[in-house]
Amino acid sequence: MSSYYGELCTKLYEIDKSIAAGKELEFYLSFVDRSNPRFRVLEPMCGNGRMLIPFMQNDIAIDGFDISEDMLQACRAKGERLNLTPQVSLQKIEEFVSPNRYDLIMIPFGSFSLLPDELVGPSLANMKAVLADGGKMLLTTMMKYDGIVEIPDWQESSRKDVDDGCMVTYRKVQYDQERAMLLTQLKYEFVRNDQVIQTERMDFPLRLYEFGEFEGVLEANGFQHVLHDVKDGYGAGTSFHVFECQPVRT
Repeated sequence: MSSYYGELCTKLYEIDKSIAAGKELEFYLSFVDRSNPRFRVLEPMCGNGRMLIPFMQNDIAIDGFDISEDMLQACRAKGERLNLTPQVSLQKIEEFVSPNRYDLIMIPFGSFSLLPDELVGPSLANMKAVLADGGKMLLTTMMKYDGIVEIPDWQESSRKDVDDGCMVTYRKVQYDQERAMLLTQLKYEFVRNDQVIQTERMDFPLRLYEFGEFEGVLEANGFQHVLHDVKDGYGAGTSFHVFECQPVRT
């Protein structure tokens, strides 16, 4: 049975991607109006709180939600260790409703590409509905790239020491050209003394966008945008693009 960001996956994610820092964090923090004591932030698909927790450490009011309870538990536990209480809940972005209004909505780290095309419109509409007047949404997507390699059979992709054992990750990869979806199946095995103690599988689909394609998606859903290039955003020599979006005024 496949789980979505289950216990083993979350444990690995915490090792590699626990807390946002550096230029990535600085970029998102730069959109916070610290002169406004009522400024409020929403992070959909917040996962383990890698961005949400640093925002809380900067005394910024922020709510988050995700569809993985294991990830949310990791977020809460991390907050507890730092004497913080994350305001997070189990929800889907395509079904999200709230009486609150937010000055900033952020979906970093390419998480929006986890949504297939049929969920993009409803999700953007839900985000538009909870934006405060003058509010902005920041989001990133995954871009299509040359040299996509399909892997038809299980192939080991990583091996990491975890607790008193080892976590081995295997993957299969298929590219659905018609839907522009990179479909990755992941298998995690927790191994101790050469014995497999626990196994977990996850389907990890990513919608890959052509250059200029997502701009059209935003326009079709009533958003105007500015595109930012954040150099060295994930570390030296890396970069990523962020869409700064606002509803089109009518």
